[in-house]
Amino acid sequence: MVLRETKALATLAFGLLLAAGPAATAAVTGGGGKIEKRPSTVQTTFKSVDAVLAAQWDFPPAGLAPLVVIIPPGGRVDRNGWPPGADFELGKGVYQRLAELLVDKGYAVFRFDAPGAGRSSPGHWATDRSNALEAYTRAIDHARVDTKRVFLVGHGSGTATIGAIFERFEKTNPLNGVALLGNQVGERLALSLTSPLLLVVGDKYPDDLYQHGRFVLDAREHDEGSKLETTLVSIEGSDSSLMHEVSDNGSPGLELRPEATKALLAWLSNHRG
Repeated sequence: MVLRETKALATLAFGLLLAAGPAATAAVTGGGGKIEKRPSTVQTTFKSVDAVLAAQWDFPPAGLAPLVVIIPPGGRVDRNGWPPGADFELGKGVYQRLAELLVDKGYAVFRFDAPGAGRSSPGHWATDRSNALEAYTRAIDHARVDTKRVFLVGHGSGTATIGAIFERFEKTNPLNGVALLGNQVGERLALSLTSPLLLVVGDKYPDDLYQHGRFVLDAREHDEGSKLETTLVSIEGSDSSLMHEVSDNGSPGLELRPEATKALLAWLSNHRG
């Protein structure tokens, strides 16, 4: 499970108090040399069946930005990557760290709180699939997003969510590519993902490396219809979560392994146009 390390942290009494601060702003030059303030973080909400989900865009300073929509694992995970329940405030979560890196490279990032996590309401009927599709629909609906350069980045079971409803994402807005971190999509379903695909897997366990890595690559490269563009990166010594613990001045946190982040940034750069 991709939340293996997060659950291990929880057994040590780690938790989260969602910090809500004012959005930072970036100065840009408008017409006539006028300086305008543009928020680097924009809060929003959207509905998924019977739940109202809270979310945010993180933006680079100026211009239309290529968009990365993060699809997290299932369960009660907030936009930063933490489960609910806390005795004290944790350090940065895995998706907060990833968003900061992506924004620094010029990407807009959309991430959301699952039902019952962060600022989202509970929901009895909302599903991982409905959450992901409604998040994607909301994510592209902003004037600062370049809808011709949109990427999905799934993590853990979030990759299976993408695989299951890929055609619905495409119908909403065509994708430039899909990155599956800690992939859980098998070779047959992977053939339905017609966009360029990045697979990042750990090599600690054979199922991760072969069933969700090399076998998927082989199936897509030898598809009878046409060869589907696929990049496979295996992270030496990593389990399927692709995460490890870090410390923020003594506060615990999680981040993607540097090799996984490096592979993602390089792949996005090659496909952003």
